[in-house]
Amino acid sequence: MSSTPPPSTSPDSAASADSGDFRIQSPVEILGLLQRLQQEQTPLILSTPEGLSLSTRVCELDADKGRLLLDRPAAASPLPNLLGAQELTAVAYLDQIRLQFDLEGLMLLQAGPQASQDDLLRANLPQQLYRFQRRQAFRVRPTSRTPQAHVCVPGADEASPITLSLRVLDLSLGGLALLLPPGPAAPATGQLLQAVRVELDRHTRLMVDLRLQHVRPQTDGSRQLGLTFENLDPLAERDLQHYVEQAQKMARLLRKAQGTP
Repeated sequence: MSSTPPPSTSPDSAASADSGDFRIQSPVEILGLLQRLQQEQTPLILSTPEGLSLSTRVCELDADKGRLLLDRPAAASPLPNLLGAQELTAVAYLDQIRLQFDLEGLMLLQAGPQASQDDLLRANLPQQLYRFQRRQAFRVRPTSRTPQAHVCVPGADEASPITLSLRVLDLSLGGLALLLPPGPAAPATGQLLQAVRVELDRHTRLMVDLRLQHVRPQTDGSRQLGLTFENLDPLAERDLQHYVEQAQKMARLLRKAQGTP
């Protein structure tokens, strides 16, 4: 598999000279970052150059044998094609840090009929890992005035969910922040919000799954929700990347017009 960094067309790598990107080859550092992914149950996105992708999580690490175990995704996923892929990339986000590495030796471990656990995926521990420190510039404010995310949450009666239209405060390639007004209860941290319709402008509308990472109370009684994208399909990821790039360009033009660096 290839061990070269991502192409320079990526927004994160376009500014690699000043964004703190570097390659990690220390086994201790690599293991420490993977342990964080395991402890925080951070989504790990596996993808191929052909556009196949799926979301999984690290569930076990074996440094002595140089292996890691991953949750098996849903049966409807493109797993069979990924198992035979010549090149497979894994990406995860820890706060403002993007982690990326080649995943080698991926195979399915099938549990026996008497086993107490589900099937798992096994792969080799990466020999090197790329870390991209995503500066605040890569978290952009929407370019339109009324960007919204339509989120379905439990109502007072759990059998009758309600849909809230929440303002999008900012977003990046890894997630977004929403403003929850006073009144409705916030979802539980770690909860997966499925089939969220995100409308950034009339040309950019995404259907995504979001996982709640944190809730921050505001002085007016509202709350800021920090969420990460999950199961983002390649088409939606492309649209999101284009939107973020355009927002960055707009921000640079505004700063230039105002005479600020």
